[in-house]
Amino acid sequence: MTDSPPDAVARFPGGRLHPADWTTLAGVAAEHGGDLGLAPRGGVLVRRAGGELLSRSELVAAGLPPRVGDEGLPHIIASPMAGRLDGHHDLADLPERLCAELLGRAGVPVPRRPLLVGLDDGSGDVLAHAPDLALVGGGTDGAVRVHAPGHDATIEVAAADAPRVLADMTVELLRSPDATSGMTYPDRLHHLVVVAPGAHPSTSPLIAPGSSTTAVEVPRVGWVDTTDGLVSLLAVVPHGIVPARLAEFLGAVDRPSTVSADRVIGLHGLTEDMAEQVVRVLAPMGMVFDASSPWATGSA
Repeated sequence: MTDSPPDAVARFPGGRLHPADWTTLAGVAAEHGGDLGLAPRGGVLVRRAGGELLSRSELVAAGLPPRVGDEGLPHIIASPMAGRLDGHHDLADLPERLCAELLGRAGVPVPRRPLLVGLDDGSGDVLAHAPDLALVGGGTDGAVRVHAPGHDATIEVAAADAPRVLADMTVELLRSPDATSGMTYPDRLHHLVVVAPGAHPSTSPLIAPGSSTTAVEVPRVGWVDTTDGLVSLLAVVPHGIVPARLAEFLGAVDRPSTVSADRVIGLHGLTEDMAEQVVRVLAPMGMVFDASSPWATGSA
């Protein structure tokens, strides 16, 4: 899929969609005779019949939450299997709380380049996308670790305070471009990772620098039995295109869903009977649940 104008990509915090979001997207696409496209970093596009993209403001006017069209928000991506598998630490509502924190800040500059903020469950799937800033699950007593690429120092943040701390750091990064601050990029990262968070009593430096994650298997597509006794279904769609009719059915499943930065759709919290029915209905409509499919392996 070719690059798309940033004002056309609906960005859902952490790639988390509610059933009503799919229903709204399906309705808009059907109204214009078009379809949906999965963009990198967990975004969703809606095309008219002729291929023209609808803007985010048009999608918000059609019923999507206003936050998906806010130009001041960075891309917020999160691990789709957080809290659902061993080694994948629960991120709870961190994406939503971070989004609310950022939306509550007055005068946040519009990013001059796409800014990527990641929430990684400890598996490394989000860090693999090299976010500008990230929180990583798996710290002491449920804390999360702050991660900045190319910087060895690491700090831990209490989970309850993590959205506020990361929002402060994100705003600091947006307000401190190299051209005006006179700080080199490594110096600014030191300020963001060590100095600025140090103002928060909930942060503490780790003595030993190093990697924030351990190797944890990250399922790509297929049927995944989760630790709560339920099922997650992970699937891709050819060319990243979701027909309006398929999007309508995704909303009808009425379960939490995710769109990952790798353009993988996840349906979560399913019973085995529900999962079997979903596969029977949605596989013929174009969803690929087979891990050996060329669409899933990237060889198509």
